[in-house]
Amino acid sequence: MIALRDALCEIASMIKDTAADDSEPDWIACHVLGCGRAALRLRRDIDDDVFAAMKAVATERATGRPLSQIIGYTGFCGLKIRVNGDVLCPRPETELLAEQAIIFLKDRKGARALDLCTGSGCIATVIAVNTRAEVVASDISRKALEVAEENARQNGAKVKFVLSDMFGDVDGKFDIIVSNPPYIPTSEIEGLDREVRDFEPRAALDGGEDGLDFYRTIAAHAADKLKENGALMLECGEGQAAEIARLLDGFDCTTVVDYCGVERIVKAVKKSV
Repeated sequence: MIALRDALCEIASMIKDTAADDSEPDWIACHVLGCGRAALRLRRDIDDDVFAAMKAVATERATGRPLSQIIGYTGFCGLKIRVNGDVLCPRPETELLAEQAIIFLKDRKGARALDLCTGSGCIATVIAVNTRAEVVASDISRKALEVAEENARQNGAKVKFVLSDMFGDVDGKFDIIVSNPPYIPTSEIEGLDREVRDFEPRAALDGGEDGLDFYRTIAAHAADKLKENGALMLECGEGQAAEIARLLDGFDCTTVVDYCGVERIVKAVKKSV
């Protein structure tokens, strides 16, 4: 038997050289114990075998592997989303993108939504769970789509998944297109935290020389894939929003800032002709 407080301190020490935040020791304990953080706070001691299991997780975390990949899931907009090395782990900024899409779709009957570059399927799944829209999600990676399909199934979401290089095999028009495409400039990838650089799929990070390759493709084809007054919502990197808006000729663009004050989402409404 060991005091929980002492166990958490040792776990924190084991992972101090990673990009882990202060909450990760708690989440490791919660995973091993099968409880939430509120229930964790009610405990004073843990058994030796529980502590051993926590240290096993921390040992792997110390290599830089993201905790979400070790335990196999993360939380996203209240849902449990499976992740592995074939998909990016959803970030809080992407929750903001999903929330904006839900607001847009909430009162629209018969709406169609496309999640382009779906990855884990987190955005598509959340939209399907929280709206009545017909949701389509596409990705060029078959392995990513396998993860996405499982996430939709586990969360009771009805989503049509399409293996497609961007818009190539996506049929029909949509009321909204959402996307969190690769947007890291190629030259900056080696400078990323090792959790991202070494363990997340390079194809989901690399946005080309200036990080905007995928946005150029989206800008070239989105108008043809949107209904009149349809909306395009794109997550982007810091400092990219203005250039992305410039690419979207024929759209009325606004931006949404994230929790750190960064212009993180470009919202573009197709102009009526």
